[in-house]
Amino acid sequence: MSFSFIHISDIHLGRPFSGLSKFAYDEKINYLYKTSVEKAFYNAIEYAIIKNVDFVFIAGDTFDSDEQDFSSKLILKEGLKKLADADIDVYLICGNHDCVNSYNKNTFNYDIDSKIKIIGLNTPKYLDIDLYNKNGEKVACLHSLSFTDEKMNENPLNYFSKVTDNNTFNIGLLHCDLNADAISPYAPCNINELKSFGYDYWALGHIHVPSLNDDTIQYAGTIQGRNTKETGPHGIRYIKVENNKIIKNNFIPMDIIRFEDIDIDISFINDTTDVLSKIEDELYKVTNQDKNLCELFLIRLNLTGYTKFYSELNDEFYNVIADRIKTNSYNKIYISQIINETIPNIDENILKEDEGIVGKVYNTAINQDIIQKVYSETEEKYKNHIASCNFTQQDYNSFAQNILQKSKEECLNLCSFLFESESKED
Repeated sequence: MSFSFIHISDIHLGRPFSGLSKFAYDEKINYLYKTSVEKAFYNAIEYAIIKNVDFVFIAGDTFDSDEQDFSSKLILKEGLKKLADADIDVYLICGNHDCVNSYNKNTFNYDIDSKIKIIGLNTPKYLDIDLYNKNGEKVACLHSLSFTDEKMNENPLNYFSKVTDNNTFNIGLLHCDLNADAISPYAPCNINELKSFGYDYWALGHIHVPSLNDDTIQYAGTIQGRNTKETGPHGIRYIKVENNKIIKNNFIPMDIIRFEDIDIDISFINDTTDVLSKIEDELYKVTNQDKNLCELFLIRLNLTGYTKFYSELNDEFYNVIADRIKTNSYNKIYISQIINETIPNIDENILKEDEGIVGKVYNTAINQDIIQKVYSETEEKYKNHIASCNFTQQDYNSFAQNILQKSKEECLNLCSFLFESESKED
């Protein structure tokens, strides 16, 4: 006996893109912002139909908010109807963003016998149910749980039952905070607990970046990244089972817009105009690694390495590079940000021996205690302003570290400039 299914999660219908104000007036970008999530969702639906799967499991946070707009409701309803019309059973659990209480029964008015089951709405909050493939054969048992409210502080596995029949393929459908602190409000549990239930596959939701803990415990991730932190491909998982064994477990990209961070070492480039060629070579590797439905890449470039033209990496340079990339890629690649993490290429052994102003600046640059002291004094002076910025501790630590690193780099750049000036005078 065989069957197949699609594992989807965290669609977040209604969520806007964030952190992309630079592109606010670009017509192409605006259009894709408005349509990419819907297109990615419908592409996933079409994929399920083409593969003729038996089931689609949606692991929570289908909507971004408990106050769903009509357009988002319509997108979901139409997608679910296409699946049901194709004789595909759908099991959708509710997550912390779209708990059961947020679903309007006047809109999602499925009865208990419908091929579309929203767990907790037209079924019990926890549903244990036998699954039958399109040939009418019993092929699996599904164990699923929905968030009733936006928070679930208790361990969700308190509701699940462990395997008693090893001859049945068991699937767990759960929106949870895996390996989180026990006080997490998002259904905290851990991998060992999941494994102890003996299920053959856990279809998880909540984490937006696709992640594979092992062949049986997987986050599908969101089908479309929404900001620069959600990098890389996003999509769905396609699973095929024969005789209670998984024979296919594939990640299928569905994203229309993709975010990428790319590090480019320009240490061995001697001409600023050659930087463009180096960047284009690296972009080609990333944007052509798989042929998929992606229509736009938003790239954050991190320039690294030692370079003699550190001071020339300015806003004019960045804008020209970004415009050339956009043009040369036929508007498929946009540079969202260029971060200069290069270091001025100077002979530090010579600087160490310098007894003049260059040596003094250099010793300041490499003495992190001095820079840290200046930073700490500045931090104390502006502590109220910093507090109002609502940094998380992790974000603030990253911000502080970046400031300290940039201070060192600017000191080294000044050393380079002074050293060249003194050499010319000699």
